[in-house]
Amino acid sequence: MKRLKRILFVFPETRYPSGQPPLGIAMLSAVAKQTGAETVLCDMSFQKKPFEHLSNLLQSFKPDAVSITVVTPQIRATLSACEVIRKIAPEVYLMIGGPHATVLPIETLETSKADLVYSGEGEIAFKQLLEGTDPKDIPGACFFEDGKAILVPGKLLVENLDSLPLPDRSIFDMKKYFSTWYSMDRVDPSLKGTTIMGTRGCPYTCTFCQPTLSEIFGKKMRKRSPESIIQELKHLVENYSINAFMFEDSTFIVDHKWVTEICSLMISQKLNLKWCCNVRADLLTEELLDTMVSAGLSKVNMGVESASQRVLDDIYRKGITVEGVRKALRLCHSRGLFVQGYFMLGAPGETVEEMKLTIDFATKEPFDDALFDITTPFPHTELWEMSKELINADYSEFDCFHKSVYTLDGITAEQIEKLKRNAFWKFYAHPARILKTVRTVLGPRNFKRTLLKVRRV
Repeated sequence: MKRLKRILFVFPETRYPSGQPPLGIAMLSAVAKQTGAETVLCDMSFQKKPFEHLSNLLQSFKPDAVSITVVTPQIRATLSACEVIRKIAPEVYLMIGGPHATVLPIETLETSKADLVYSGEGEIAFKQLLEGTDPKDIPGACFFEDGKAILVPGKLLVENLDSLPLPDRSIFDMKKYFSTWYSMDRVDPSLKGTTIMGTRGCPYTCTFCQPTLSEIFGKKMRKRSPESIIQELKHLVENYSINAFMFEDSTFIVDHKWVTEICSLMISQKLNLKWCCNVRADLLTEELLDTMVSAGLSKVNMGVESASQRVLDDIYRKGITVEGVRKALRLCHSRGLFVQGYFMLGAPGETVEEMKLTIDFATKEPFDDALFDITTPFPHTELWEMSKELINADYSEFDCFHKSVYTLDGITAEQIEKLKRNAFWKFYAHPARILKTVRTVLGPRNFKRTLLKVRRV
């Protein structure tokens, strides 16, 4: 296989633009540049005519290879992109990776007619491909041989995350991402920020994520060194003048000692950044919160999912308690932190009463922000395996913001979707937070970002 020197990345997000650039693509671009390759991104997030934009880039950049990173809700856009690529540049080497490709590599290969689908964490394999390694010698590679799909067994994981380059954000239109970044609007809508990642892998077994996360990142949680994280934050301050950021890691606070070391460096280096992170209620302690607040923590995003202990235990296997969430809320608010809750409605076996209990809990407890999703069983998760017989839609139709894909007893999909919409309006129009909601929305820039949020309602 020849070396690949001109790489066009495609981010097939055509419905829900956000202020969070896809860091997986940024990592691949950084790795590609280490090999001497030139990279360009077709970012469909902000394009009115995304496939026309792709066509134009194919003709102007003339890539050797196209790499698409896909999650399940983007599979339709991905397949449409593949059709454009094959029509405009049939000779280009077409690669697909990402969560969807990892759990369904052979199916993704067959439906996309790509040259290669990669299953797993991508940086090592991607570098090998660009340097001309035969896919037969790359664990996780999936390709056609004599008309038959072949999946090479094994995975290539980066054991030392510090060995990777910093994400290449130069391929993004960062002005657009900054203008649509709303992760900390409740803290201060004028903040200029972005996201970073400090870890890979998750030790927990929530049914809506696992074992898919482990299939991508392995079962062992790996962490970057605190020094590497500070280096990236300094880079962002110096090159993009950020004053805020978010740790996008789903389980950032598992290792308290590691978090404490990061916070100590942020303080000693006088970064003076406001930041937020995702937390589990059962991992929060007074000591950890005090440490993070002293380093600039201003907001936490708490995965609650349901206010029914039965749903948490029997369906999601979340490993937290409703009372533990209440305690964590008190700990956060006593330190002046803003708290966003993540909730899900419409799980298989969940009753209407339990959904309403969750909505009431979110509305009446002192959450500052809330995100209500419709429970969606992504392929090969435990939730998928538990509820296959109830799924009434192809996964290409999956949309956790708007669509219930289950046939459930006692409630229709339309009723679940209506409950979800009502939950949003009930939460933000509640007397306890209506003034905050109005203040957050006021102003042209803030109103634009609010409209992006409302797309998900």
